[in-house]
Amino acid sequence: MKRPVTVTIAVVLQWVAAGIATFVGLELITAAIELSDADSESAVGQAIVASGITDVSASLVVRGLLLAGTVVLGLALLRIVLAVYLARGRVWARLVITILVVLNALTGVAYLFQGAFWQGFGIIVLELVVLWLIYNPQASTFISDSTDQAVSA
Repeated sequence: MKRPVTVTIAVVLQWVAAGIATFVGLELITAAIELSDADSESAVGQAIVASGITDVSASLVVRGLLLAGTVVLGLALLRIVLAVYLARGRVWARLVITILVVLNALTGVAYLFQGAFWQGFGIIVLELVVLWLIYNPQASTFISDSTDQAVSA
């Protein structure tokens, strides 16, 4: 069976998400590197103390940024892998995308409660669209047929 347009759109959205995550991950790592020099780290430490926070050091902030950037880059790589295998109709890729969609939708709900209504609403709507793209009847048939062909091969 030929891949439906809805699955192709979902694949493209995974590539877009991977591109955005790559950009964000590199920005976080760049920020960590920029803050790791002695002058910047000292300024961060002073700002932390001035805010009344006493149990977090500037080096911990730098390490947190570095870790966050690395995790986001890992998620970008995961999105690329998911895009490739969703395009091939693999059911496990659809399942992992579903898990990511649910987690992102929960982020959207959190935005709603933080007063960022339109941002939260936009995230939730986009994630519902992605779910429809990968679970509509044509997409389900394509994934089912592709899984059956992969198993019989």
